Amino acid sequence: MLAVETNLTFQSLFKRHDLMIELGRLECAIEDRRSSAPANDPAPASSLEARYALICEVLKGLED
Repeated sequence: MLAVETNLTFQSLFKRHDLMIELGRLECAIEDRRSSAPANDPAPASSLEARYALICEVLKGLED
């Protein structure tokens, strides 16, 4: 029983770690897209920002 609980704890920890890495990558991609987008483009990174928001919500769920 202890092995199962330990395994679930590590799985949650690894999932959180992987999501945090993905957030960092998305932040860089959003920044790059904003800096290279024309000034008249109001939403140069909207799809990336939507993915970022989704991952943030998943991370909040892992904290509970």
